[in-house]
Amino acid sequence: MRERDVVVAAQRGDRRAREQLVRAYLPLVYNVTGRALGADPDVEDVVQETMLRVVRDLGSLRQPESLRSWVLTIAVHQISSHQGRLPTVGLDQVPDAPQDFEELTILRLRLSGERRQVAEAARWLDGEDRTVLALWWQEAAGELTRGEIAAALGTTMAYAAVRVQRMRGQLDRGRAIVAALAGSPRCAGLAETVTGWDGRPAALWRKRIDRHVRDCPACLARSRDQVAVERLLAGCALVPVPAGMQAIAGGKSLASSGRSWALATAGTAAVAVVAGLLAYTQMADAKPTPTAQIVAAPSSVAVTTAAPTPSPSVSPSKSAAAKKAAKKKVAAAVKAGCNAGLDRIWASWPMVAAPKYTDLGDGTVRDEATCLVWQKAVAPSTHTFTDAQSYCSELDLAGGAWHLPSRIELTSIVDPSRSGPAIDKAAFPSTPAQFFWTSSPWAVTKEPLRAWIINFYEGLASNGAYQSGAYQVRCVRSSTEGKGRPEYEISGSVVTDPATGLTWERTGSTATMTVAEAEARCADLEMRLPTLRELSTTVDETRVAPAIDVDAFPSTVKNGWYWTSTSAAPDKTKNWALNYDDGYTNYRKATAGYARCVR
Repeated sequence: MRERDVVVAAQRGDRRAREQLVRAYLPLVYNVTGRALGADPDVEDVVQETMLRVVRDLGSLRQPESLRSWVLTIAVHQISSHQGRLPTVGLDQVPDAPQDFEELTILRLRLSGERRQVAEAARWLDGEDRTVLALWWQEAAGELTRGEIAAALGTTMAYAAVRVQRMRGQLDRGRAIVAALAGSPRCAGLAETVTGWDGRPAALWRKRIDRHVRDCPACLARSRDQVAVERLLAGCALVPVPAGMQAIAGGKSLASSGRSWALATAGTAAVAVVAGLLAYTQMADAKPTPTAQIVAAPSSVAVTTAAPTPSPSVSPSKSAAAKKAAKKKVAAAVKAGCNAGLDRIWASWPMVAAPKYTDLGDGTVRDEATCLVWQKAVAPSTHTFTDAQSYCSELDLAGGAWHLPSRIELTSIVDPSRSGPAIDKAAFPSTPAQFFWTSSPWAVTKEPLRAWIINFYEGLASNGAYQSGAYQVRCVRSSTEGKGRPEYEISGSVVTDPATGLTWERTGSTATMTVAEAEARCADLEMRLPTLRELSTTVDETRVAPAIDVDAFPSTVKNGWYWTSTSAAPDKTKNWALNYDDGYTNYRKATAGYARCVR
């Protein structure tokens, strides 16, 4: 039976079909999770939670033929969430496990020589790169396609290629470290460098050892002429699932499009994880439960920040007169234009449909709606997060006083009606369709630190950028540095933002729906579905899960997509949506979403 037919049967309640899918995908999920988490003792727990979600939410899968990508998306989401819940420790402080996944790989696949070095080099990767390696390893082994990797990472194939290339660079450096450390005898310089090292991979020691290896001809010689990683991994089978997780009896298999789905182990009674999963399917048969689409993006982590931050100020219920005054304030700002000397903090500007830009003739451009003045050309090279801030603060263009734009400031010049790049090309010529830094750090302070970036290919906002990464830079100038918080006014079932003049539905929908259903719901409330730019102003980037003022907007779904009325330029059949797990945006992931209406 084809995979699609099995999926359809499982969605209709066929328990045997569900069991078949669980057994078919368990090895892939185990291998991706194990390689991504390495020595983490909770690998099996994460695998179990992933498979439980697959079983629970199978009914929400609208395209049965995309099952593999969907399962991997759930797996990557669970991996990222688990990594976010780990305490902020170095790589050398991960709790001991009886045997890490790299050792299992070496033993069970009988790896030796350079293949063994690749597995050992994986220990030196950071969490995000380990996840990319886990997926790419399966591509190199012939189990996945690049499109499936991109779908699992929640990005385009082009950016997936960038992430794979970046990971491979780190992996090659790890291979050089492993080869140098394995040398006998070690060079005197390396022996001195590792004095005091306990032999366990750690970020600090990676930097120290790598610095020595790159400058040491003797150490570099040990990794010269290494075989390409793809050739080493080609044909490497899946690591067999541990006995405690094996679930198949008799070596059953599925086949679809010529791809073998045979499990790596056979002939073992159903126990542990899969026994629980199959018991869950029996419960699902007995009592159907509503399902929700599980979607993921790089680095969607629901954890507590290191230091609590105060809530945005929310005033008690105010009169209709106060709301009217707020609207007048916005109208006055529009009329006054940019010569009124108004402070433009946070999103203190009207949400116009079509921004108007003025070329000031000195290498700068002014946005007449926000009154922000922008650097017309991008920085001549990419920068790290810290260097980007320094570049802007030291920029002497047209009198200086520049800063790196905040997330909300940079969002204001995104034009989602365009793509490649998503910006007004007349006002900002030669803008590359690439990621640009913002000055907004991610709320989660787990090392390595990350910050918000915006992709000017289509306008996607992401908090998944390591601050050590290199991205494009465009500086901005204003009377403030884009900081500040909304001062919401609550009145019954609505919340007004005086700065933007927008009045929001306070609670939003309690169930997911299509875009058309969301638009109809808002119309019934005499409101409308917000634009992407409007909904982005409700994100509180100092919080996660949910990244919104919970006093003003209670009951916001922690990890749910909220629809906007903005269609995606790369695919007009899809609408942009925003996820309050962190506040990131996407149009590929949301197939069912919630509605928060505005007027």
